[in-house]
Amino acid sequence: MAGTSERDEGGNREAMRDFRAGNDTAREAAAWALRLFCGREPADEEEITLHSSHQTLDGMRRAFAETWEFRQFMDSVDGGRRRFGVPPFLLRPPRTDIAWKHEQPTLDEPVSQVCTGSQFKEPVYAEIAEALSVHAHPHRRTWEMAYITSVLASHGLIGLGRRAIGFGCGRERIPSLLASRGVEVLATDEPASDSVGQARWRGANQYASGLGDLFHAQIVHLDDFERLVEFGAVDMNDIPASLDGQFDCCWSMSALHHLGSIEKGMAFVEASLRTVKPGGFAVHTMDFNLSSNGDTLDNGVHVLPRRRDVEALCAHLASLGHQVLPLNLHTGYDAMDEVVDLPPHGLPHIKLYVDRYIITSFGIAIRKGA
Repeated sequence: MAGTSERDEGGNREAMRDFRAGNDTAREAAAWALRLFCGREPADEEEITLHSSHQTLDGMRRAFAETWEFRQFMDSVDGGRRRFGVPPFLLRPPRTDIAWKHEQPTLDEPVSQVCTGSQFKEPVYAEIAEALSVHAHPHRRTWEMAYITSVLASHGLIGLGRRAIGFGCGRERIPSLLASRGVEVLATDEPASDSVGQARWRGANQYASGLGDLFHAQIVHLDDFERLVEFGAVDMNDIPASLDGQFDCCWSMSALHHLGSIEKGMAFVEASLRTVKPGGFAVHTMDFNLSSNGDTLDNGVHVLPRRRDVEALCAHLASLGHQVLPLNLHTGYDAMDEVVDLPPHGLPHIKLYVDRYIITSFGIAIRKGA
């Protein structure tokens, strides 16, 4: 037995030497591991170099076992769903001096917060869903409508004499809901074009080309809708100065992460405040990266803002004299908060994969300074 142990130790030492960075054996093993764990050929020479840098076999095994492709493969094999575990970067206080809290978020007292399971169980969620004439099921898009509505209602911005502008409205229901409560609304979508992105929205029935695309008869009477709602084509990357200071509030729902880059999305949030009177509110929802505060998707059709991007935006807006409602990145204690929805998507649909990242919806609310 002793001899066998010595031979094993010698073999392990040789394996450790073989898997040092730059060794041909290590490069061959890296390519083989990509095929085995990720189910694909190496993307390029750089990827092989990266994965051949592991110092031991165990290090290589652990690295590949953590890849998103291998995790998704394991999820599909056992028929289960991956459970979300809160990463440490979401738990620490912000490095900048911004308003912050860490407790289960609520729609009764909304701040700048993530979508969580407990919010779907609040009476206010059911009330808003009924007003919107939608099912009160645990779906993050319905939560986004409820969040925007709750923020506006909480600050007295839904009522006779109020004016609101919505960006990238598509065929959403918020304009009809606001009009049913006497709010004058300018609902906008991007100017018509032949772009691939717009073709995709048209194909998914999520693009508005005129006022009729925004009318929901279950929510508002047609006479009230036509009297109170207007439609306009507005590029969210270039908001015209003619809209400055015209409204009590503005909103966008799940639109700013489609503007081409994280930088453009954050710039839009700041620019949207131009349209609001001092003391008014801007309320926006977006996809939010729960997996990483570093690596993410950027410069593409669908980008994923990170905590660092949101914190930088909050700090910048505060420096300009605006008040961002406290940042609350608590991801919830409900059993639904552990579920990561996988295709074909079902319910609860609170967290899901986009590419290799687990994401959810996040809402930010800003009161414009004087």
